[in-house]
Amino acid sequence: MSETKRLISNRMKSLQEAYICDLPNQIGMMESTWKKLIMTKNLDKYIIELIRVFHSMAGTASSFGYPKMGEYARKGESVLKVILSSCRISAESKNTMQHCIMGMKATLEGAKTSCNYEFELDVLQVRRECSCQIRKTVIIVDDDEHFLVNLSFQLECFGYEVFKFHRLQEVEEALPQLEPAGIIMDMVFPEGEVAGADAVKRLRTLKSYHIPVIFLSRRNDIHSRLAAVKAGSDAYFLKPVRPTDLIDKLDDLTRTEEPEYCRVLIVDDDKTMADYHAALLEQNGMETLTLRDSLQILDYLSRFNPDLILLDLNMPECNGYELAKLIRQVPAYFRIPIVFLSGEKNLELQMQAMATGGDDFITKPVQCEQFIGLVKLRAERMRMLRQYMERDGLSGLYNHSVMKQHIERLFLQAVRSNHPITLAMLDLDHFKCVNDTYGHITGDLVILSIARLLEQRLRSTDVIGRMGGEEFAIIMPNTPVDCAYEVMEEIRMKFESMCYESVNGLFHVTFSCGLAGFPIYTDPASLYNSADKALYKAKSIGRNVTYIAPDNEL
Repeated sequence: MSETKRLISNRMKSLQEAYICDLPNQIGMMESTWKKLIMTKNLDKYIIELIRVFHSMAGTASSFGYPKMGEYARKGESVLKVILSSCRISAESKNTMQHCIMGMKATLEGAKTSCNYEFELDVLQVRRECSCQIRKTVIIVDDDEHFLVNLSFQLECFGYEVFKFHRLQEVEEALPQLEPAGIIMDMVFPEGEVAGADAVKRLRTLKSYHIPVIFLSRRNDIHSRLAAVKAGSDAYFLKPVRPTDLIDKLDDLTRTEEPEYCRVLIVDDDKTMADYHAALLEQNGMETLTLRDSLQILDYLSRFNPDLILLDLNMPECNGYELAKLIRQVPAYFRIPIVFLSGEKNLELQMQAMATGGDDFITKPVQCEQFIGLVKLRAERMRMLRQYMERDGLSGLYNHSVMKQHIERLFLQAVRSNHPITLAMLDLDHFKCVNDTYGHITGDLVILSIARLLEQRLRSTDVIGRMGGEEFAIIMPNTPVDCAYEVMEEIRMKFESMCYESVNGLFHVTFSCGLAGFPIYTDPASLYNSADKALYKAKSIGRNVTYIAPDNEL
């Protein structure tokens, strides 16, 4: 067992054991309070607190892997609500409640500390924490102590700094001194069934900026959901919540990266006009690059990867007709929109230009609003189309053909800049057995988990793709092979530690990885082939290892 796996497994085990140790006290308190309620029939004194305890048990027990305990608690909560609404304790209510309490006791007796629970499935998907990365602060408010501790641990593993609060008054007092990126709020508290929503309304008045709020609750009724919406909720999850779903939503709501702008390449030998058109587009939220020497077009396309090309018609050495035809003959740029931008007003010549591969024609001088609107519309449509065509449908990663293009493009950039680059090829071990034993739906979940893990652990400048089936590729610019080895070994150990659950039982999956890099390999084909050979070498020596292609691989 790896050190990381051991540490996290021990931490999770200790959390579960602490919960189990406290269960007898909780069940004993529930039973004694119920007996007092029967004897005194004092609903005002005991019923509300008892409902809260049963409600808390229903959510927490399921989260820690005791669904039967949760079922008994939910049934008990329902009985108590009937008593509260009718103001009487019937013989049927007594029998049902006794059955629930006895059932919880029996479940406790059969509890095993080695029990696996849902949080264990996802907690080991830990994102890389760069030394320069700012940890985002999140507030969690929940009166269930065990749930609060466990969820906080999940978020801390994913790079969040967590402040925990059991009571609504505590968070209201502390919020002015904190700058949270988000709030996770339970809905039900002793103060009321929608007390969490009421608290959020008050909390929002204490800050001048919008704080994303996620509600967690076992209540799925329209009144709770509506209360959350009126409080300005951004998401609503039912307990027990899947950690991956919660982390995904929290990541989306707290993301601080600047939006990626549409990229427009302007090819015009007139510097003044090129700069003018670039300024118009940049003022309207687009990124531009100008090119005066049309013979450098392939180099600029490779470096800039534009969403649209604005192309002058009359240029020396290579005119717009020829340049458009040249671009269309390169498969990687066959679909990129080309808009001619020229003073040519002859309609026949404009149509001739369009026939060589253009998508539209704008005459100079441009009408600003029409020019900006047309360029933005076509560039954004190209970006959407590119996303659809370039991405694998299941994992969301780049597909095989696009990855091959990225490998070639980034390799050539590395050669020009004389910076190292590493290509990693990885393959899930014995994945056919996973599909055969646990089913293709479970297999798809494994594919999704490795894709998400790679996205979390790698840099935004690294390029990740699914090459087909269970094989993946990662391009790491400005990364020597030995550094890439450390990164992939860390990811491999994290993935090895992850536990999957199916109807046929719990299981683990591993992967093998092969690495090759420039400057050892001096062209894209040899880089790809060597990484692929290194991958199969990793499989042949026992799997679940990372292997670096030797200098004399070819």
